Amino acid sequence: MDSRYSLEPLQDAPSPLGDPPLPESIPSPSARLDKHLRKINKKEVFEKDALTGLHGQRYLCRAIDACLEQGRKSNLSATLALLQLENFYEIRTWVGLSEADLLLTDIAQLLKASLPKRVLLCRCHNFEFAVLLLAGCSVNARLITDKLKQALRSAVSPSLPRQLELKCGVGLAKLETNIPSWPVVFARARHNLSLAHHRRELPPHLVSISPDVALKQLHAALEHSELKLNFQALVRLAEDPLQHYEVRCSLAHHEQSLPTVLLFETAAKNALGEQLDQRIIKQILRRLSQDAIPNRRLVVNLSHNSLVSSYFLRWLEERLSGRRAFASQFVFQISETDALIAQHHLLTFCEVIEKLGCKLCVSNFGCTPKPLRYLSLVPAAYVKLDTGLLRKIDVNQAKLKFLSALIEELHKKGIRVIAPMLEQLPMLPLLWHANVDFMQGNCLHPTSTSMSFEFIETQTVKFDSC
Repeated sequence: MDSRYSLEPLQDAPSPLGDPPLPESIPSPSARLDKHLRKINKKEVFEKDALTGLHGQRYLCRAIDACLEQGRKSNLSATLALLQLENFYEIRTWVGLSEADLLLTDIAQLLKASLPKRVLLCRCHNFEFAVLLLAGCSVNARLITDKLKQALRSAVSPSLPRQLELKCGVGLAKLETNIPSWPVVFARARHNLSLAHHRRELPPHLVSISPDVALKQLHAALEHSELKLNFQALVRLAEDPLQHYEVRCSLAHHEQSLPTVLLFETAAKNALGEQLDQRIIKQILRRLSQDAIPNRRLVVNLSHNSLVSSYFLRWLEERLSGRRAFASQFVFQISETDALIAQHHLLTFCEVIEKLGCKLCVSNFGCTPKPLRYLSLVPAAYVKLDTGLLRKIDVNQAKLKFLSALIEELHKKGIRVIAPMLEQLPMLPLLWHANVDFMQGNCLHPTSTSMSFEFIETQTVKFDSC
């Protein structure tokens, strides 16, 4: 594949307010940053990516930490843009590996030629790039990246098979002075990339909780192990030898404890999701050791922090290797949006949990367009439907028909389907008719500290002969 794409370079984007002039004797914040990075380069050897010739993620992380340090000393505006080629796996399947490598090289050159001068462009894992924007470019980060995505799609898509077009996603994260180090910047960029796929509106009572208060409670929980596990049954309206529960957690010893959704969101945005996931898994392992009920399966949520962490996978292998019986009781649950924003890490993640004997569930399934397309990346045993797919199926026959067809496709792939957050019993016959496998909600089983739901089972009663 020839390098036949052309994009006009975007001009340096000035700040709308203009950058204040500095005396020549005082170097600008970005100049001091350049000097700092040159010192880093003298101390460490950073190999560039062989395919694209760009710096790798390790160098970028050093640069982000240098920006954060510089920002705490002076007024340095900086933003990280995490750019993801969302469907490059599919493109690679169509055009072949060698052609895909050439295309990726061309894309890297297009990005390099099209970005302003005051940026640092790096290649991250697989089909992700990252751009560190400084000064006026940081102020105009959204404008720059929107134009870049549009121009990139226009240049590349005509060379692809007619069935395909290049899909790009960008997550932006401003380097705020209260951020301790680069992992939080990456976590916030991924979180914002997730919101670009599916914006979640929190209830008003959760919006009123300030991020500082939420983070303070989370830090206290991680420091003092103040986590309380709760369980909600996944009910199958047929006999099943297995008992399925989803694990929820809240903060103990707090009168106004963070709800589960806000607890996990706060952790993920601050790169603390991995610690939270580890703490929950440790407590579950203790519970499994105490109960010793082998036919029990526990659905455990994981944050996108854990999905992209090689350390978490090593930690999980250390805890579950050689404990096959316990490992088989875990069903790790990741959201559809988290699967998309961490898709370039999923191959390794799925290989590890399959080797351990754990199962995988994708929640919020159907919250993004064409969800079946991405299932090839994730060997899911279960999917939990997005609540939007269930809304008004009792009055809208077209929606019910669509849901039934989607479930049929999932069953063809050997995937079992969960309908969550059910509050009204009259919904159950409709879901039964649509062939939903499991139903979950307060109308069936409110969240409880114990796992004592009476699942359907067959019992044999013997009568003594008279």
